[in-house]
Amino acid sequence: MTYGIKTVAGGVALLKKRALPKGFFGTVEPLYGATWASKRICGSFIEKDKEWTVADVYTYLWGAHTGHALEFLVALLCYGLLYSDGAWIDEAKEWRIGWVSRIVLFNLCCELVIPMFWHYWSYVSPIYAAYTDAGVKMTPTNQYEPETGKAGMFTSSTGQLEREITFTTLGWLQSAGWQCLFTHLWACNLLPHYVNFCAHPVYSVLGLCVVTYWREIHFYFGHRGMHPWFDRKYGLMNGDIGAFLYRHVHSLHHKSYNPGPWSGLCMHPVEHLIYYSCATLPPLFICVHPLHFLYCKFHADIAPIGGHDGMEEPGGKGDFHWLHHMKFECNYGVPFPVNLDLLLGTWADYDIFKKTGELTVSTWAQGQMHECGEEEGNDKKVPLLDAESPATKGAIQEYDMSEVAKHTNVGDCWIALYGKVLNVTKFLNNHPGGTKVILDMAGKDATGEFSMIHATSGGFSLVAKWAPDAEIGVVSGYDGPAPPAPSSQAGKPMQPGALLFFPVLAIAAYLAMSP
Repeated sequence: MTYGIKTVAGGVALLKKRALPKGFFGTVEPLYGATWASKRICGSFIEKDKEWTVADVYTYLWGAHTGHALEFLVALLCYGLLYSDGAWIDEAKEWRIGWVSRIVLFNLCCELVIPMFWHYWSYVSPIYAAYTDAGVKMTPTNQYEPETGKAGMFTSSTGQLEREITFTTLGWLQSAGWQCLFTHLWACNLLPHYVNFCAHPVYSVLGLCVVTYWREIHFYFGHRGMHPWFDRKYGLMNGDIGAFLYRHVHSLHHKSYNPGPWSGLCMHPVEHLIYYSCATLPPLFICVHPLHFLYCKFHADIAPIGGHDGMEEPGGKGDFHWLHHMKFECNYGVPFPVNLDLLLGTWADYDIFKKTGELTVSTWAQGQMHECGEEEGNDKKVPLLDAESPATKGAIQEYDMSEVAKHTNVGDCWIALYGKVLNVTKFLNNHPGGTKVILDMAGKDATGEFSMIHATSGGFSLVAKWAPDAEIGVVSGYDGPAPPAPSSQAGKPMQPGALLFFPVLAIAAYLAMSP
């Protein structure tokens, strides 16, 4: 889930209506290994009906590492510029603005170049039109400019881009902070480390290779721990730490249910703390070279960009993670080096979902699935319901709540919202969260729970979007609140975005160049 030459060549091929490249280096046909996938070695130990082939061996031993060449090259550049001359060993023994600002500046320059370029490439340049025309974008709606489909570089009508740039910048700053801290600890000999990479060649190279596997395993457990362990309605009092962390921390990341390149590091600072522990934990327990730390850190910084661009091949092809953003309780990790989701019943195969709409997950995961707008504080990008839906026009039928209370099963399900009576029977099977969420409120006035969840995500206007024919009448004698009108602030930027990034970049540059 990262970018490479093949991604660029693929975008150009789409734009010029040529055949998509199959080779890693952007060639039309692979330079080698074209038939490896058909050369069986043995059966799989985990996935039924799957066989291990020569291509799998290549992936584990070489392909998985070259796929993250960008991250490694950035780490190597950082090491070459800031560590290779050994001056840091004396400089970093004391906290000084000079060396600290150079580290911060390097990280912010990486943010300026990498996610910004891939946002331009995927959503601003003519490649975006080529992607959408070819059906490469997994969610057709443009998350930044749903009306025009033309995204800008720094601002959006929905506010999503500003939010993502803001929290991505906070992520890069925290990442740079960890780099400064460990540089200081190594310089003071407070942590085990070594500076001569070639003095231990086997250990040094193996350490870099292990990063590729460690990052994905760490990501699964760190990410899974921030999703409900038992039920998403639980909290700390129920012993569900995951549900608590999701509600108060990880839900920020899931506001980007229609993700883009800036979404990858758009996290709550507490989630950044957990996420970057992939780089901060190993040096506390084992002897590392600074390049090991830098590679793991920049792997964490850069790899999520491709996995969140929202595009099929030749884009980032993070289709399984896109499905996680859309359905929430599936595909917590990466199917490499071990598909832990498959082992634990939370793997949803994207290809099957695309063809049939079926989610190949366990019953528990099915029950936890829910709609993209059902998150506290979710910034839904477009109104989902019109309070004045077609179903409300014309003759108005009145119903007592006693009548509503008779319709409480899968074949006949009514609810009341803001004094409106909705027959949601046909909508039950289309509800991403499953039937249980709605059936729990069947025959009742669901206004309180609905408004709490959807207050900032479209409110009652969601009904006209997703269940336009559900409204069948009104509750007789209803004297409660009317459906609130969509907020005039909806869609307006609420985060500083570039107004945070560029001043911080300028300050870091000034301090780094000061004598």
